[in-house]
Formats: sequence, structure tokens, C-alpha cells
Amino acid sequence: MQAPTPQIAEKLPYLPDKPGVYLWKNADNEVIYVGKALSLKHRVKSYLSSGAKDPKTEQLVKHIAALDYIITASENEAFLLEANMIKRFQPKYNVMLKDDKRYPYVKITLNEAFPRVFVSRDLVKDGSRYFGPYTDVRSLRRTLRSFEWLFPIRDCKRNIPIGAVVFKKACINYQLGKCSAPCIGKISQGQYMQIVDKVIRFFEGKYEAVLDDYRQEMNALSEELRYEEAARIRDRILAIQKIQKRQSVVYADHRDIDIIGFYQEENDAICLVLRMQEGAIVNQENYPMKNIALESRESILTSFLKLYYAQKEELPQEILLPFEPLEYEALSQWLKGLLSLPQRGDKAKLLAMAKRNAFSLIEEKKLAHMRKANRTIFPIQELKETLGFDKLPRKIVCMDISTIQGTDTVSSAVYFENGKAKKKYYRHFIIRDIQTQNDFAALQETLTRFLTEIDKDPDMKPDLFIIDGGKGQLSATNEVLCNSAYADVRIVSLAKRAEEIFLPGNSESVILARSSSALRLITRIRDEAHRFAISFHRSRRRKRTLKSELEEIPGIGENTKFILLKELGSVESIKDANIDTLTNIKGIGEKTALSIYNYFHKEN
Repeated sequence: MQAPTPQIAEKLPYLPDKPGVYLWKNADNEVIYVGKALSLKHRVKSYLSSGAKDPKTEQLVKHIAALDYIITASENEAFLLEANMIKRFQPKYNVMLKDDKRYPYVKITLNEAFPRVFVSRDLVKDGSRYFGPYTDVRSLRRTLRSFEWLFPIRDCKRNIPIGAVVFKKACINYQLGKCSAPCIGKISQGQYMQIVDKVIRFFEGKYEAVLDDYRQEMNALSEELRYEEAARIRDRILAIQKIQKRQSVVYADHRDIDIIGFYQEENDAICLVLRMQEGAIVNQENYPMKNIALESRESILTSFLKLYYAQKEELPQEILLPFEPLEYEALSQWLKGLLSLPQRGDKAKLLAMAKRNAFSLIEEKKLAHMRKANRTIFPIQELKETLGFDKLPRKIVCMDISTIQGTDTVSSAVYFENGKAKKKYYRHFIIRDIQTQNDFAALQETLTRFLTEIDKDPDMKPDLFIIDGGKGQLSATNEVLCNSAYADVRIVSLAKRAEEIFLPGNSESVILARSSSALRLITRIRDEAHRFAISFHRSRRRKRTLKSELEEIPGIGENTKFILLKELGSVESIKDANIDTLTNIKGIGEKTALSIYNYFHKEN
């Protein structure tokens, strides 16, 4: 149990049995964790009680020195306050959105008589309408550039009163057709707000409603023989239809739905939101997460939902989740019962699509990192694409065996990460369970024992096993892999004769071009496994030879042999040693020294 500091001990007896938010601080008075509680009294005391804690909490408790808390009227209020506090203080031990501040919004200034539309990075409660945040800033700005021609909304900062013309001249945007010029009275406030309404519906993804309005307007202008104006409306209709075609209609339900994708690998995690409106995916928002090293996927998703929806002015009609987060019931209540966990059907397919997109973003990040670090990414990427893998084989283990005339079989397993040898994960094995030469059984034993090594150190888990051999070797090792806890790891074999690559379940081999960088990579890894196995074999043979030669000396036991080799290093040095050198070795008496010397210097 962690002994509380005087500041914390003073507050503990007076903690209220009410919902709220608590802030743990370190010795420098920095907020290091923000949490929410249904009962502040019980939740805070749980940190300081004895009993098992998760690794993150154990680390946190070591650094807490002070406590602050805020009482809220309900747990729902606590959710919102917690998210805002995390965003404000950026605590070290909270899961957070990475680079949260860079994501912009589209702001519509409804607090102005003639609203403007522009990009803003700040959410200000001033009566404006916000859409976003948008993680793809480039795409957003491209949309807004085309948007200028669809909806003639002003972008100037002029103060334009209702019903009074105070400006004599419009800017060039009016001449270009990009502004309806309310500043010089070319459009009434009511007509202008009709355009603003179309803008809002556009960003809501309600394209059909906007198109219907424009069609009616175009037909009315045509009937009045105002063909030039009708043509401009027609062009806008065509532009919106073009935008609409970019969206994939994947679901018949025309409600607004958020589809949450999630993928985590090692210290990278990303939460993705596919926003569906009227049956079409209208936006994808990507949120890398930070401070996740000691967190479960459930806690990461929980933190994301709090942070994401705390800043949303409007909620969708349904939120699809890939799995159940922590505090599911409380989250569901806070989000007005919108959470859903579909297991089958169209909604499950939407979740699968969101996960694929999240996975792809993680892969892109790793590719970018590897490109920056070295050029080995190119053969790894080629290997992935050629063999049809779903992820980059960044971590590769290759296995080989070595034997002499069917006896004394040994094996090797070499480890490469991002195209570079990682020798701390190299392993060699003496094959014990096989009495006769059996390459298949030897490789099975090698793989089994290497999987045991992974059990001890999960960081050793590779993305790909390469077996030196053909179909038979692959079949034998694949059987072991499929019956283990690591059946998700890919496995192939590489046959030396034609450098053929065999995959499980494929009768035909894959043959890469001799110029292929992927082929150069895997043959280099295979050759290293062969070298490592041969080196280990030779080392064992040499030691065995030396050992047998010493065994011929009368009166020399195991302990004496150990002492001699430890002090002199080799049999050759023992042969060259004189009587004085031998007797000066601790544990070697005159009689033993004489016996050793006479054995190596006896007359022929």
C-alpha cells in the first residue's frame, strides 16, 4: 500500500460520496492523471489501498503527491468534465488524442446577419455552427475551394447590417460568381439564409435535399426564361452530383451513423470514425492515440469515445462499436443509448471496413517510418505484395538444420527486423528427441522450442517464419504452427534449388525474379540461418574433439579438464605448457601436472 502524502491524507476523510472528477498531481504540482468517478470517496481510496493493480496504476501511484477534485451533479456531467480536463492538462498517464490541436473545423457564423463559412481550429460557443473536426486537412481545403462555386457565400469580414446598404462596391468575388454580394444589397437576408441552409445540409451529407432545392430553382428560372441563371444552377447540380458519386452508398438505412474503427499494434493505436449520412460515407476522421503503452484496447476505446464525443455539438443517430469498451453502461447512458455492438449483417460489414482502414493507416505510418530510417522497406513491401500478406513482414525468423552423416543434428533460428539482423533473438538448438536423421521432425522440434521462447518474451513474435526447404518441410512446420497459440503468424518455405517460395495450401510455388529485392532479402536471411547452424555444429564438434583428447590422459577427471581449459583456453596451449606452468594452476598438483606433461611429450 502506498502511504499517502500529508496533502492527500488531509483530504481523504472528507471525500464526498458523490460523482465527480479527480486530478492526481506529482511533487511539482503537475496534473498527471484525470479520472471520473461515480463516487469520489471510493474511487480515490482504491488507488491507495493494498491489492493487485494494473501496471499503469502501479506506475501512477508511485508519482502521486497531491489531489484535487470537482463534484458534479451526475455521472454524465463527470464524463464531459473529465474529457475537457484531459484536453486542458494533457496528463502523462491519460490516453489522449495525438496532435489533437491540429484538427480544424468548418465554421458557419450563424451569429452574423450574413453568415460566413471558413476553417477554424477553435471551438467557440458564440452561436456559430461547427462541422468536424477534419483530420484530412488537404481534402477539406480542396472541398472548400469547389464549394465556393456551389454556394455564393461571402468570405469577407465586412459588418453587413440587415436592410441597409452601407457599401458602394462589391469585391471581385461577386464578379466571379463566388459571392452573392449582400454588402451592396444584391440579395436579401432571407434569400441569403436559404443558401446558408443549403450549406448546412451539404455538410450534413444531405445532398438529395440540396439537389431538390436547386432543381426547383432551376425549373422556376427556366419557366421565367432566365436561361443564363438556370444554367448556373444546372452547373451547381452537376458539381454536387459529382461530389456525391465519390461517396460509397453501402447501407440502405438513411440515418446518420458513426462507425468506429480500431486497430492497435505494439505502441501504435488508431481510432477511426467513418461518418455515414443518408446511407453514404461522407467523411473519414483518423485519430492516432498516445500514452497507450500500458493500456488495454478496451480502455483506449473508452478514452477515445469520451474525448471525441465531448466536443461534438450534435450526435449521430447510432454509434457502431467494434467491441465493448470499459464503462459500457455509463458510456451508453451518457451518449443517450446510441451505442451498438453488431455481430453480423450489414452493420458488422461496416465495422470490418472501418477496421481495415484503421489497419491501413497503421501500416502507412510504419512504412513512412521505415522509409525514413532505411531503404530495407522496399524489399519488405515487395515481399508483402508478392505473397499476398495483409501486413508487412517486418519481423522475420528463418530456421535451418545442420547434421553430419545423419548424426549430431543441430538447428538455428535467426531473427531479422526491418531487414536487419537482431542477434539477441538468435537461437540455436541441439536436437534431442530424434535418434535418426529426420529433417521434418528436426524442424518441428526447432519451431516448437522457438515458440516456447516467444512465450517467455512476446516481443520475439515474428510476422513471418521462413523454413529452409520445400513442400515437405513447410507442411511439417505448418502443422506445429497451426496447433499453437501463434497460428496467425505467416509461414513459408524457401527451396534452395530454384529459390522457390512455397505457401501453405498452394500447390504452385512462387518464383521471384533474380533481380527482385525481396528475393535478395530472404536469401540473405536464409544464408545467415545456414551459417549460424554450421557455426554451432562446428563449435560442438571442436569441443567434443578436444574433450575426447583430454579424456585419454590417465587420472584426469571432468573437474580437472574444466580447470585446464578455463586457465589455458585450448588443448594446444595445454600441450605447450611446461611443468611449472601446470603446477601454478590452482587445483593442479605436481603428480597431475607431470602426468599431463608426460602424455603430450612422450617419445614416439
